[in-house]
Amino acid sequence: MKKITFSLSVLIFFVNSCTSEKYISIASHPNTVISESIIGAGVQWSAYPHADSDNAEWGHLMTPKKWNKVFERLDYMKPNIIRVMDQASWRYFVGVEEEGTPIIDFNTQEVKSLYKVLDYCENNNITVVFGEWGAPGLWGVEGEIHKADDPRWINMITKYLKHLIIDKKYTCLKYYNLVNEPDGYWASTDGDWDQWKRGVLMLTESLKENGLWGKIQVAGPDTVQGYENPKSKYLNGEAWLYESTEQLNDILTCYDIHSYPSGKIVRSGEFSNLYRPLVKEADQFGFPFILGELGLKYKGDLGEKNKALGKADPYAGEDDSNMFVYDFFYGIDVVDALIQSLNVGIDGIIVWDLDDAMHTVGDKGEKTKLKRWGMWNILGTEICNNPDDENIRPWFYPWSLMSRYFPEGTKIIKTDEVKVEGLRIVTGLKDDHISIAIINNSTTNQKIEYVIEGSEKRMKFKKYIYSDMLRPVDENDFPVPVEEDIGFFITIPKKIEVPANSFVLLTSFNH
Repeated sequence: MKKITFSLSVLIFFVNSCTSEKYISIASHPNTVISESIIGAGVQWSAYPHADSDNAEWGHLMTPKKWNKVFERLDYMKPNIIRVMDQASWRYFVGVEEEGTPIIDFNTQEVKSLYKVLDYCENNNITVVFGEWGAPGLWGVEGEIHKADDPRWINMITKYLKHLIIDKKYTCLKYYNLVNEPDGYWASTDGDWDQWKRGVLMLTESLKENGLWGKIQVAGPDTVQGYENPKSKYLNGEAWLYESTEQLNDILTCYDIHSYPSGKIVRSGEFSNLYRPLVKEADQFGFPFILGELGLKYKGDLGEKNKALGKADPYAGEDDSNMFVYDFFYGIDVVDALIQSLNVGIDGIIVWDLDDAMHTVGDKGEKTKLKRWGMWNILGTEICNNPDDENIRPWFYPWSLMSRYFPEGTKIIKTDEVKVEGLRIVTGLKDDHISIAIINNSTTNQKIEYVIEGSEKRMKFKKYIYSDMLRPVDENDFPVPVEEDIGFFITIPKKIEVPANSFVLLTSFNH
């Protein structure tokens, strides 16, 4: 496919401020820092447990060609952080001795498939949050290892990490999640704080005893914001975070929580208000605060439409799919949440998720119950008999731009609060480069007059736009700028027209 070009008459444009039209005046302030050095945006990426080996439910469908296509797309995105959640029985836990001692094997096809993910992260200096979904007994694996504080599981995890970090020399593994969403009824802990805490303490001690502490450390609580489990001694996912800062502040070196807001909360701007106090709580210890998972779950009419679309798709697990990943507007919503996250000081944002082919509902490998959340389905031909399902979906466009042009180490500076519904801006600085991201989720075209306080240096920018009618791509379906080599003094106000329901990014980075 040829690169798409458009007349300048349909593009947002930069001109000197010299007219009497009413524009919204907005400034960013480099001397007021929100985050000194972010981790950045990334994705959840699993090693295809249903298609990673000869013994997998679907067979060994992840061929070198398939892997390379995924790698090429990630090369464009340049993710800064990856969350890789796994399961012992998917990789290295192969049974138990008569007395119940686990049998582990790090020379399996499944472990070698995981190496492909970790090799990519290592070679590209990507921070990895690693972990296991839960105790192996939750999946009916023999051995009766059901608890997070079972010494056998802690010993297995330690040996696995020792293999990956010491033997394989993966330095990308920075943080470990012990049990995904431990506050949930679906978790192996089922909301049992005390069990989870004991497991975290046991794992920490084991890592220290084996010379791994400092090479990898524990992130938590990894709970779900807003979710309440009546079995839990603490009210909700936020309460688990506060208890973690109170009870485990000498253990946890990264605080994380999961976020699945409604479209209404994001579009109204209330999303940022949910996380501002949580960031403040975590910041007092000087450790990163991340969203370990981010995705939107719609309510009302959109929620009903999503259910109907999932039911109509013979391959979607309708109980856990977001069918709007095929629609343009999801890219606006999810990047709106990302921009709000950066503006309240969240250091890393991991979106759920990369690829439909990674997971099924309950992870039983049922082809008719894919978790439709991905940027594509790399096995669309093999699983769904639909090659088009392997294509890049719209929301890859803005998310990849934010990941690519707000890289790790970027300083997020304060931007004036915008008193216009649906309009938000975030500005990042790194190595004498600037990125400016703007969301307009309203149905009204907006005009702003924007300036960055600071030096009079003249810089050259390129400009991207993501809208329903205009989002140019190259032959790989990767975003291309609508304008390049836009030169201007950053301290002289510039007029920017931002169309309704659009995302605009201007950056001086030149990858």
